[in-house]
Amino acid sequence: MSRYGAGPAQESSRTFTVVLLSLLILTVLGALFGYVLGLRYIDEDKSASDDGPLAPPTGVTSAASSRRPPTTGSTQCPGFISQAAKAQDPKTATPLMLVQYIRTAKNQEVWICQEADGSGLWYQGHDKKDAFFDDGEIPKEGVNGLLRPGVVAKGNRTWSVTNEDTTYTVTPTALKVAGKQNFIAPAIQANPQAE
Repeated sequence: MSRYGAGPAQESSRTFTVVLLSLLILTVLGALFGYVLGLRYIDEDKSASDDGPLAPPTGVTSAASSRRPPTTGSTQCPGFISQAAKAQDPKTATPLMLVQYIRTAKNQEVWICQEADGSGLWYQGHDKKDAFFDDGEIPKEGVNGLLRPGVVAKGNRTWSVTNEDTTYTVTPTALKVAGKQNFIAPAIQANPQAE
């Protein structure tokens, strides 16, 4: 028997085995690559939104339907906050994006805003004199407003910032003030969705 007599059948079988193994290896590598990219995508989503999607806590009601207060997600904080933050620190990456908004039973509203590049968090507090911001009143530093950088994310949808001897802690359900003044103001509105 010549060496060419049995060759084509064995070589055909060998080629089929090599192709089959190659496809199997490529399938496993593709699945592994997809899995790793999927995990990375999920981790980036969690980092961008801290603890998941924002929603009003149970028991918190929204304001009158005619008002359109700040919403969450990729919503910008009001322009006056970005302008004031840029004036305080020219390196601030604007526009500032909304992370948390609450309105309290003590006629206060608070925005937690993140710089556009994700580098820093800002606190903007507003004690209502005549109206809330969405009704036309803009907070004024030292009069009825407080704007501070350096907000610390405490996890579990909690942020805090200290101004002199007073610490302001914001959650979707309340504003807690500790220091020269001490009180907890329950939220009557938190991150409402646009209707």
